[in-house]
Amino acid sequence: MPKVDVVCVNSGTKYSPIYVMRLYNMIKKNTSYSFKMFCLTDTPEIYEDPITPIKLNAGFEGWWNKMQLFRDDILPKGEYLYFDLDVVIVDNIDCLFKFEGFGITRDFINPDTGLLGGKEYNSSIMRFSQDLMLWKHFKNNELRWKNEQRKIPFFGDQNVISNYLNQTEFNQPFPDDWIWSYKIGSLRGRRPLDNSQHFGSVIPQGGKVCVFHGRPNPDEVNVEWVSKHWK
Repeated sequence: MPKVDVVCVNSGTKYSPIYVMRLYNMIKKNTSYSFKMFCLTDTPEIYEDPITPIKLNAGFEGWWNKMQLFRDDILPKGEYLYFDLDVVIVDNIDCLFKFEGFGITRDFINPDTGLLGGKEYNSSIMRFSQDLMLWKHFKNNELRWKNEQRKIPFFGDQNVISNYLNQTEFNQPFPDDWIWSYKIGSLRGRRPLDNSQHFGSVIPQGGKVCVFHGRPNPDEVNVEWVSKHWK
């Protein structure tokens, strides 16, 4: 098996370096594999070992910085696991390290028909190597993505990635059982009408990583397993 390292992205002031260290500690606790931890960031000077900071290229805002993962001039050439900073890892994730090919989870709310048609994937967790075709798909159509975002403010990186994957007939995402949503639970395609009801507040059978997309964040809930694994 090739060496797989870990990377996250932290730009702006939403998350402090503490979140990066929490992610590192959760991964280290839940895998038998050795790895390096990289952080693409606009403030590399505030990080120290064991985090290896890499400065993001300027010119991107918010979640669009995540697309820089796929260019070939930032990260050392290799294979990576990517995690958002608001995930909570609760069990062994060796399966993510061993996963072959591009890895991504099906979207929780719109798994079958995304904002651009076709299947929708959630980009909170990915296994990838640098992909210039995906990077070019993003760069060559930036005007289109900006227009989509004007119509739908939450249009972002995962919609672009999904659009690209649909064009390549990608059909091998991570198993649904591994990754669940704190808001939606493990059943894809559900739309909670009551935002106070969080269907994923109980760890499902086989669940390894919980995704806190949108609100609440892990530090905004009072749940025993969240405190145990994240804090």
